[in-house]
Amino acid sequence: MEEVKETSTRPRVQRLWESLGFLVNGLARLMKISLENRLRPIGLTPNTWSVLMALGEEDHLNQTDISHRTFLDGATTTRALDLLEARGFIERNRDDSDRRVQIVALTEAGQEVYHDTAVFGTSVNEEATSELSAGEREQLEALVARVVFWMQNQQNSEGNSGR
Repeated sequence: MEEVKETSTRPRVQRLWESLGFLVNGLARLMKISLENRLRPIGLTPNTWSVLMALGEEDHLNQTDISHRTFLDGATTTRALDLLEARGFIERNRDDSDRRVQIVALTEAGQEVYHDTAVFGTSVNEEATSELSAGEREQLEALVARVVFWMQNQQNSEGNSGR
C-alpha cells in the first residue's frame, strides 16, 4: 500500500501576543489593577466606581441602562448598587411611568465621591498611554471604540447581549 501524506488545511493559528482579544484583555486587567490600587483606600471597587461614573455622567438611570453603560451583567450591577446604596452614595426610586423599574440617582455624598474619584480614570488612562503621542492615543481610543460598537451590534443582532 502506498502511504498517504496528510496535508494540513488548517488555518494559520494566531500567536497569543498577536491576538487582539488577548492583548485588550491583558491591558484591561492591568488597568483594572491600577484603578483598584487608587480606589482601595476609599472602599470602592472598579465595578462600584464604574456605576458611580455612569451616574455622574448622566444621573437618574435605570439598572438596565447602567448595565449597558458599564459592561456589567445584571447581578453584578445589582451588587454594586446595593453597596453604593449602603454607603449612602445612591438612592433608588420607582419610575412613575413603570412601577417595576427603579430609577437610580446619586445622593449629595455620591456626587461628592464622583467628583473626587473621576480623576482616577483619567490618571490610569494617562499612565497606560504615556508612551503614545496625543494623536496615537486618540487614534487608539477611536479604533477600540469602533470595534466595541461593532461587537455590541453583532451581539445585539444575534440576540446575545453577552450577559
